[in-house]
Amino acid sequence: MATLLPGEPVAEKIRTEVASRLAGRKPRVAAIHNDKSGPVRIYMKQQRAACEKAGIPYDLHPVGEAKPDDIYALAAKLAGDPAITGITVHQPLPKGVDEARVLSAVPALKDIEASQPDSLGRLAMGLPGPQPAAARAAVEILRAHRPNCRGLHAVVVGRSSLVGKPAALMLLAMGAEAPTVTVCHTATADLGAHTSQADILIVAAGRPNTVRGPMVKRGAIVIDVGINKLPEGPLVGDVNFEEAREVASAISPVPGGVGPVAIAVWLRNIVECMR
Repeated sequence: MATLLPGEPVAEKIRTEVASRLAGRKPRVAAIHNDKSGPVRIYMKQQRAACEKAGIPYDLHPVGEAKPDDIYALAAKLAGDPAITGITVHQPLPKGVDEARVLSAVPALKDIEASQPDSLGRLAMGLPGPQPAAARAAVEILRAHRPNCRGLHAVVVGRSSLVGKPAALMLLAMGAEAPTVTVCHTATADLGAHTSQADILIVAAGRPNTVRGPMVKRGAIVIDVGINKLPEGPLVGDVNFEEAREVASAISPVPGGVGPVAIAVWLRNIVECMR
């Protein structure tokens, strides 16, 4: 039976770090918020609660009924406002809005979500700045459990710009302690042939039961980034938890694994932008 890797202890350590680095300094966050999207509203409430607890001003700019040109103008205005140290763009934006245009208007060093092209480029080059929160959270949980991954094989399932790609880059950036990294995706033939070789398995496919028990190597460390709401109610990840925990050595739960760490990393990104 696998050891559980709860996210809260890792999140608390990051929140303590954030409080220390703030030390009386006052960042200010602006959120471009699609208030017509249910999932986006949930994400916004998590962000706002985290900011309130940390004493960080959080300016909400609802754009659910705004015209595209007004949203582009808002992004440019916030980008140029010296009082705003960080900007979060809640996706998806309303229909008809060019999301890439909005994201590109946000300077990389104000991009709390690390979702615009320059942010990913900075990560690839090893430059300082905010990093995609869910991807960073997965790596933080891994490193808390296994700091040295030298000689291990890591498989990342998913190639999105917010999780899969940055997670692979972060694993490679571990230097001498880095594992060998394979990235799988929807065009991968025989996914199980790859996942069953993984000593470290990070799954961010966006679909429940993408990875079943027989696809997991015995003794593997499994980090499940996915979060899906099934028709019958419960939240589940992209890994079949009950099957995988029988063969893995350690596994993160859903909910309660990557989620709380991602919000803590998001707070740390605010500090990075402020600096």
